[in-house]
Amino acid sequence: MAPAKSQKSKDEAIIKALCYADIFSFPLTLEEIVRFVPETKLTLDEAAGRLSKSKQLGNVVKKNTHMFYLEGREANCRVRHNRESLSKQKLEISLKRLIPLQGIPFLRTALVTGALAAFNSPEGDDVDLLIISAPRRVWTTYFFLRVWRLFGHNPDICFNMFLSEGDLKLEGGNQNFFYAREILGGIKVFNETGAFDRFLDRNPWVFDFFPSYIADSERLGFRICRSPRWRRRQAKLERLLSGLPGDLLEYAVRKAQYRQMVKSTPGAAGRMNSTRIKLHKSDNRPPILNRYEQNVRHWLDRYNRPSLGKKKRAQA
Repeated sequence: MAPAKSQKSKDEAIIKALCYADIFSFPLTLEEIVRFVPETKLTLDEAAGRLSKSKQLGNVVKKNTHMFYLEGREANCRVRHNRESLSKQKLEISLKRLIPLQGIPFLRTALVTGALAAFNSPEGDDVDLLIISAPRRVWTTYFFLRVWRLFGHNPDICFNMFLSEGDLKLEGGNQNFFYAREILGGIKVFNETGAFDRFLDRNPWVFDFFPSYIADSERLGFRICRSPRWRRRQAKLERLLSGLPGDLLEYAVRKAQYRQMVKSTPGAAGRMNSTRIKLHKSDNRPPILNRYEQNVRHWLDRYNRPSLGKKKRAQA
């Protein structure tokens, strides 16, 4: 009985991975299923074996060339194909536009997140970034990025979260499936000091949600081209803003920006402190996670129907 239960749990985990991706009309490759299979250890060979041999799993999971999708959702393969090529082009263009980030004082990591990081960005979508700054300089980093976005004419660059290297651990309600998926699905386009790797070290819980996660070699190749000119500017500004002058600027820009954000955005105060800024006005987690739970219930019910039917016939 134990092996049968183990195989069933793997089937259900595969379905769950596809249920989450289906919210975004996004079929998955075999590698992506393994990378984001929830709360289950699964190898590529095990996943391939279950997908090819399990008739029960085959009742709800179908394949089109190299992509797997939930029954009746084959049209998503075409959606993915179209968005993927456009997203990669957009990301390449964005990397050139983001080269000046190397000149922003105290910026340590820029992580592309959301639909663009998944290569699933519809036309007109923003470029979402998670930013990690040097300790005690998160508001200064935010200030300079706002100036760059304004005068660089980059209104579609969206800074969704700022973290300080001195406060990298996400706790409480921030340790959830949604954030784990966004973090591991991001593309670290700038990470020369290794701040993002330290961020992962401080948040090992993300791998509890996705214990089979393996890095995507293709995404590792997307990087902002190193610019000595911008790096020299960053170093010069950081020298000027070290010590007391930098502390005074941090205090001033924090006070001014905090007051402006609280005045213009209801509930903004609860999303900010001296080491962290969350800029998204609406929280996408509840609707997405609710949709995910509904998908899981529906598709696991369909998966389990054949076995339930056999059990009833045997009892009769």
